Amino acid sequence: MENETPRTEAEKDRIAYEKVDAGTVQESLAYAAKKSGRSVLQLAREFSKLSRGPNKIAISEYIRWGLFYEDRFTEKQRGEFISNTTHWPIAHTCNNQGWSSAAEDKVLAATILSRGGVSVPETVAVIDASARIYPGIMKISTPDELRDLILGLNCEKLFGKIVDGMVSFGVFSVVSADENHIVCAGHEPMTYADFMSSNIGENAYILQKTLNNHADIAPFCSALATVRVVNFVKDGTVYSPIAVMSMPQGAQIADTLWRSGNIACEIDVSTGEVKTVVTREGPEIAFLKDHPTVAGWMGKKLPCWDALMEMNERAARIFSPIRYQSTDIAITDAGPVIVELNYGSGFGLPQNASGRGLLTLEVRAFFEECGVSFDAKEKSKFKLFGK
Repeated sequence: MENETPRTEAEKDRIAYEKVDAGTVQESLAYAAKKSGRSVLQLAREFSKLSRGPNKIAISEYIRWGLFYEDRFTEKQRGEFISNTTHWPIAHTCNNQGWSSAAEDKVLAATILSRGGVSVPETVAVIDASARIYPGIMKISTPDELRDLILGLNCEKLFGKIVDGMVSFGVFSVVSADENHIVCAGHEPMTYADFMSSNIGENAYILQKTLNNHADIAPFCSALATVRVVNFVKDGTVYSPIAVMSMPQGAQIADTLWRSGNIACEIDVSTGEVKTVVTREGPEIAFLKDHPTVAGWMGKKLPCWDALMEMNERAARIFSPIRYQSTDIAITDAGPVIVELNYGSGFGLPQNASGRGLLTLEVRAFFEECGVSFDAKEKSKFKLFGK
């Protein structure tokens, strides 16, 4: 409609994200039947069992993970996949919910981590028109204040993200500016007033100096890549069952896999070696033999891996009341930098990247010990961490 209020970039991203897995159950089952040669009735029965079970698999996940292929998984392996829709209930059951804002508010998390001796990106300001004060951090609320800040940094590249945002909605990268215009990657120059209206809107943004990938990683990415380490904290021990690297490609400035062309990789937690390379291919995850454009990524050992895991453990211990958590860590020439610490960790990314279900006996045992209820008849007797 002509009179419709223009959406912010965050709203546009949310709409694009929702369209990625927008197929109906009927459309998805018809797709699966065509791809697998199985009947729609067979697939409907199988999907119904998975969706109504304790793991609550959604139709988009049934397709994305290829669970409809009869010969790819045993029944036990299918049963280890868990829907991302269960993430928040499980996270809230496992964690001290009072710590949720400490992790999900990026200003608070960066402040706590930095005071705890963990490397984080340098914050230069927060853009926020509300009454909130940010102790020790410059707050800007007007187009003129934004202009003065950016010009005062002598064209330092900046990255902005919503203070309490998720899934990279609305992120922007400032690449240049002058007295009248700001230029963000992927956008035409705009006035500071237009930028505040169309990009920022009513959101609060943290503005940080742009980080660059380590020289060994830079040729394989278009912008900053991050390693997500999933952490379970129990009895003074930090257990990390899986690590995944998200990598922006092409014109993308954010690394999330829902963005077109991006890739994700499972990383061996012990060695830091790249084990898989995946991308989105229509509604499915596609496993590649190597990086799609630059050979030599598969099997590569990531730099600074021991330092990354040490920093991950320190961050996990600082936030130990969040027993189920994850860190997103960039690897720079100066070493690892924790970009975010997450209250929980979405189940989609590790399963997308590995092609395996996350709900192994060990992981399930941890959740059950935290009070999560699965099928009582199949309650795991596995002891966490192999003890």
